[in-house]
Formats: sequence, C-alpha cells, structure tokens
Amino acid sequence: MNREWDKASIQSSPEVYHAIAAMNEARPVLCLDVHGDEALPYNFIAGAEGIPGYTDKQAKDLKDFLSAYKIASPDFQTDKGYALSKPGKANLSMCTNWTAHEYQCLAMTLEMPFKDNANLPDPEFGWSPDRSARLGGAVLDAMLAVIDQL
Repeated sequence: MNREWDKASIQSSPEVYHAIAAMNEARPVLCLDVHGDEALPYNFIAGAEGIPGYTDKQAKDLKDFLSAYKIASPDFQTDKGYALSKPGKANLSMCTNWTAHEYQCLAMTLEMPFKDNANLPDPEFGWSPDRSARLGGAVLDAMLAVIDQL
C-alpha cells in the first residue's frame, strides 16, 4: 500500500483510495505514517524533504516536531535514518511524500526497529509492545507541541 499513493484506485488499492477521499474531505495539517524498519535499529523520522516545492514552512515544522519528539522520548533520535531525497526527486507514490506534496502539510514516516533500539538497548525485552506504546504516547506530546503552528 505504501507505493500506491500517486495512483490509488478502488480496484488496486481501495484502502489508499478511501484514505485519500477522507483526507480530501478534511485536509490534513499533519500526517504520520508508522512503519517498522528491518535493518536500522533506531527510532527515526523520514520526512518529505525531497518533494517538489518543499517549503521553508514544512522544513521549520519538521525541525520543530523533531526537537519536541527528542524531548518527549528517550527512545527517539535524529542522528540515524534514511538518506534524504534530492530536491524534487522524492518518490510521490509513498504516503509521506504524496501527502506532504498534495496538502503542503507536515507529513512524516515514523520508523521503529524490529528487534531493539541500539541507542538504548534492553537486553531482556528488546523493542517491545510497551516501548512502542510509550513512543506512541510521546509522539502525541510532539504533535501537541507543534499543532498550533500548523
């Protein structure tokens, strides 16, 4: 589903099609697409920096969100993550990029590790449902910190 956003149809990707229809009714100011990364053992955000027309406002909103998330969660970090797309070259078939481009909003992908967070390892439980829930609670704090500027 995460490669269907620029071509969603009721036949090929009804989930995305209906999500877009709902987003058209209530235009988003923030979108968080949550994933798990099999390779990188960190919690990080992949932003939409490479979309065509990426704005200074989108950059500031992302920067402020990342700062707030780092304060809200010891499990979140900004040093490790995916390489940024070159300006204008982001893959618009992906939810984050398509949404940021279509609605000029703050759109991000939260990536979580499958096994453990290398910056704050837990040898007994690794990356667990409880830690995911705490990270999810902290993301709400970060959203609250920036919502008025969106």
